[in-house]
Amino acid sequence: MKFPFDKFKKNKNNINDTNVSSANEKNEDGAEEKDKYAFIKKVGRFFSPEPQREKVLRHEDFNAAGDSYYATVAVGYKITQRFLVLFLVVFLLFSFITNYREITFDNFFYLMKEFTSAADTENSNYETLSYDSDPRHVFAIYRGGVAIVNPSRTSLYTATGRKALDLVSTFSAPCIEASNKYVLVYDTAGDTFSVYNSLSRIFTKTFDYPITDAHIDDDGGFAVVTRGEATQSSRIYVYNKNFKAYAMIPMNKYAFDVKISKALDRIVGVYYGSGSGVGLTTLSVRKYSDPTGELINLNISGEFPLAFGFLENGKSALVTDSSIRIYDSSFEEINTYEYSNVSVTGFSLDKEGGAISYVDDSKNMVIAFDKNGNLLYNDNVYRNVTDIGVYGRYIFIRTESGVIRLDSKATTEEELLSDQGKMLVYDENTALICGTSKAEYLVFEDKN
Repeated sequence: MKFPFDKFKKNKNNINDTNVSSANEKNEDGAEEKDKYAFIKKVGRFFSPEPQREKVLRHEDFNAAGDSYYATVAVGYKITQRFLVLFLVVFLLFSFITNYREITFDNFFYLMKEFTSAADTENSNYETLSYDSDPRHVFAIYRGGVAIVNPSRTSLYTATGRKALDLVSTFSAPCIEASNKYVLVYDTAGDTFSVYNSLSRIFTKTFDYPITDAHIDDDGGFAVVTRGEATQSSRIYVYNKNFKAYAMIPMNKYAFDVKISKALDRIVGVYYGSGSGVGLTTLSVRKYSDPTGELINLNISGEFPLAFGFLENGKSALVTDSSIRIYDSSFEEINTYEYSNVSVTGFSLDKEGGAISYVDDSKNMVIAFDKNGNLLYNDNVYRNVTDIGVYGRYIFIRTESGVIRLDSKATTEEELLSDQGKMLVYDENTALICGTSKAEYLVFEDKN
């Protein structure tokens, strides 16, 4: 009988191979687990104060007396630095994941252009700005530069005079509104409006009825007023910052003006009609977020509206041909400045304040108030006034020969000569006179 040595050897070899394989698998598992724990240890060491403390204590410039203090300070700074790096990485990843749809070449190009525009504003030396001659130009200050529109072109200039945008347009009688974000141009002799940024025309809309007024908020939302159907003298279309019309407000009165403020959640329509045989100005106040219902309705009899605007701290103002009314955030009247049977020669109203100039009994009178509704000036001036504006405590008065800056605090005045043109108040020290072919910066002495 033969003993099956060969079979035994084969089985023994199989057992050995199995044992070796099991051992290898155990070694691999152990190595993986060891690597995993090694990674965790490395992360822990990265945020651990001990390595930094040891590094400081090993430094040859330290002696025993100061080691402990400086090691503690170094550890604190190092750990803070590493947590900030980690936070930055997480923030960038989160921003990329949530905004990846916005990461496009066009947006990147727009970002680079905004850097250039900001640099232009910072480096402006207030030189004369030249452009194609046209007596039909309308102007607005936009991001430190100037927006210029005529019936055939829309142009945007930076503060250094660089032309950032120049597009063909077709507006018979253009009007312009500018915010920190966009420029809105509408045609008072037509039914079309367009919205621009410093890169391009980004939105255009044509209505079925003529446009009479518009306003754009710093948030980017805007409202447009048009004529209405037979029973609707006017309509106000309200748009959000994404150019979506989310409300239409019909009214059986003529809408003279509209102002919106997302910050205050208010939209105010200024209407004019007749009541009891005399003119009637109406303020209709609604929520900007939901304009379907009217919150407040104010009627002013016998006055024609000139301008309405929001001021600081929720206040607002209404300028008419007979009075200036200052309202608080609840539209309670807190100040009134009256004048009647006068010839108005100029007025202005924006977030910096407002003013009106008029002739009364052969006297040139000026009433001005600041962005909080506080009275700056209420007296006569010794020049014929063609335009007026307010910035801070200063009143800018356009005359036939130049611009006078009146300091309401010091009751002093300065005058700079200029050519004729539309006056835009740039800041407390600068007025911009925009003529048919050039705009001139008038820089007054800085007294702050």
